Amino acid sequence: MDPKVIYWTFAFLNMGVVVGVAVRAMLAVKAGQPERHRKLMLISAGLVVAFVVSYVFKLIFLGREDLATWSARDLNILRFHEMCVLAMVVGGGAAIWLGSRLKPTRVFTRNAEDPIPDAALLGRHRLAGRVGMGGAVLGFVSAGFVLAGMYARLG
Repeated sequence: MDPKVIYWTFAFLNMGVVVGVAVRAMLAVKAGQPERHRKLMLISAGLVVAFVVSYVFKLIFLGREDLATWSARDLNILRFHEMCVLAMVVGGGAAIWLGSRLKPTRVFTRNAEDPIPDAALLGRHRLAGRVGMGGAVLGFVSAGFVLAGMYARLG
């Protein structure tokens, strides 16, 4: 089997874990567990960083895919997938940064003596998180279609 397809299969599984961990993190915050939410989101972000590092090595050792063999449909799916990943990275990165600014507030500490968070900051954090999560979920689904096209081209 083509080593690139094997690589992308593991990358697809990694993205599934990223989404799974992020979903657990969202459930944690809804359950009033902000520290667990923070830890799980940082794990999810760490898995994304690990993928980016592995992608650099993949480019060095295996090279790029030959997109000339891809159909227009498969290329459109790939471009959509790449936009989803961009939304995941930008939204998730913004959510982590904004969340760090919420850490000293009572929404995180659960201590009534700590400052009340700025409502606008909290809203931006939630929006960024939703953008990141939406990008991750759609990125995972579209990655499945990209991977299916790769397997189909193996013949």
